Amino acid sequence: MNHNPPAPRLSRNVAIHSVDLPRPIDREVNGMASRSKTTAARCVVGTALGAAVALWGGTHLLSRRRARWRPGAGVVSRHGQLSIRTFGDGDPIVVLLPGIAASGSFYGAAFDQLGDIATVLVIDPLGFGQSMVEPDGDALFGISDHQNAIIDVLSSSPLASRPVTLVGHSMGASLAIITAAAAADTAITIAGVIAFDAPLFVSEQEARQRISGMGWFETLLASGPIAHLVCSWMCRHRRFASYAAIAVNPSLPITVARDGVRHTWLSYSGALNSIVMSDDWLPALEALGRRNIAVLLVNGTDDPVPVPGLADRLARSYPNLTVSTHRGGHQLPLSDPDWCAETVARAINGDPS
Repeated sequence: MNHNPPAPRLSRNVAIHSVDLPRPIDREVNGMASRSKTTAARCVVGTALGAAVALWGGTHLLSRRRARWRPGAGVVSRHGQLSIRTFGDGDPIVVLLPGIAASGSFYGAAFDQLGDIATVLVIDPLGFGQSMVEPDGDALFGISDHQNAIIDVLSSSPLASRPVTLVGHSMGASLAIITAAAAADTAITIAGVIAFDAPLFVSEQEARQRISGMGWFETLLASGPIAHLVCSWMCRHRRFASYAAIAVNPSLPITVARDGVRHTWLSYSGALNSIVMSDDWLPALEALGRRNIAVLLVNGTDDPVPVPGLADRLARSYPNLTVSTHRGGHQLPLSDPDWCAETVARAINGDPS
């Protein structure tokens, strides 16, 4: 006997609903659409990256500054806190000082010709390039610290008795003027000063106004909390920062761009405040004028940093000071290094024109 209950019978009034399950072909179509979107996104990103690399490569390849630069000669040594690249065997001493956030690599092979007539010292300023020290609350980077470090080098035997010409670019130009005036009060013989693209300002407001003429990027990183944050980040990630510096400066030689991150916030802000934004250059020029020490100011015709007309006014006030201009912007020793080196050579040979 079958004791199983009878199967329920569906009433004619009960609707049977079916559930649509994904079919294999639907899943395949959806997968193809997803892959298509991913591929399209990758193509867009790849195209953008390719365009950026091509733009960087084209700018780098066509850059006059890159094309005219080669690594300079010399043997690197250390004197106290300073790293010095030395070459040449002539009797006069020529000191080459780069600008802020730069190293001696700024002066490339075009300046090697100076070694035929002089002994050349390419100095990384205190806290920059190979003279960089890691952040230290006790480190000092005021103008007296900078000039004393250089004077200590020039006072050492066998350099002390030989005539010295200080050559600088940008911050290094102001540092050359101020150091020359201080060294003139010692046993060092200062033959002259050559200042390329010198930032000669009489107030911090004027300095910031002229620096802003270089562009928003330079203005943003000149000073302030954002500059501090960026500099602090570079200290923690210096290797990656060097790659970033190369990426955002395609017109610079790679070595010069890479060395631009070799400093700390203490050294950068110290140099900016005590040299670039200071008017200490003015009493220094007066002191050099009293001693009749030759000063040559060289500015680029398109350089937004120098105050218009200032160099000519200074030349009228100081008989020992002459002015020269040359086609270019704020980086003359990079954009036309041969002309700049020849200008230094003529000055050493007694022709400051």
